[in-house]
Amino acid sequence: MKYEIMGSNMQALKVYLNQGEKIYADSGKLVSKSDNVTMTPRMVGGIFKTIERKVTGASALLTVFASESGEGHVTLAGVFPGRIVPIELGPGQMFTAEHYAFLAAEGDINFTMEAVNIGAAFFGGAGLLLQKFVGPGVVYLHLAGDITIHDLDGSQTLEVDPGHVAGFDTALSYKIRFVDNVRTALFGGVGLFLATFKGKGRVITHSVSRFKLSSEVYLEGLQQFPQKKQ
Repeated sequence: MKYEIMGSNMQALKVYLNQGEKIYADSGKLVSKSDNVTMTPRMVGGIFKTIERKVTGASALLTVFASESGEGHVTLAGVFPGRIVPIELGPGQMFTAEHYAFLAAEGDINFTMEAVNIGAAFFGGAGLLLQKFVGPGVVYLHLAGDITIHDLDGSQTLEVDPGHVAGFDTALSYKIRFVDNVRTALFGGVGLFLATFKGKGRVITHSVSRFKLSSEVYLEGLQQFPQKKQ
């Protein structure tokens, strides 16, 4: 299966499917497809996997794209400016991503959820439930803003604002801790929590926090269009 990532600030994913190949994607992300590619809504993984996907921000029913004959193609995209990142996973290898990151995946990828600390979820902006993917195969993530990939070699500890954590290898040690300096947290705008990573593996951060972005858009909307008093 071949793929192409197109664009810069608002990227799209084009996947080329040979006969018998298929890919499943989050609903509502289709841009275009060739006429020999069928699309079928399905509860991939059964009812329990469907519920897990729903609570992590993905749609309950995923759309399966498959080529009926010859080579076909399908193009998918997210709904806001950002980057598409392909994550290749070997058999049993796991990767954890933030809420709403899932765009598409090959059929062999198992999609489930990962719980995080409740306090950190509410105050850190990381989300209560994360998305977990198990290989083999490729999962495509759509992440807000620009991204940075940190490769930890086992001797480092990386600290990240939880709202800027896009994803990480599940083999890493991952904890949410309270910041050391409360005054800095309260008055410096850095938040009350930091996510800490240790071990060997990748951590992907993005320049735009979905939590902060949605809050700013909401507040700006209230200022531009104040609610009328009853």
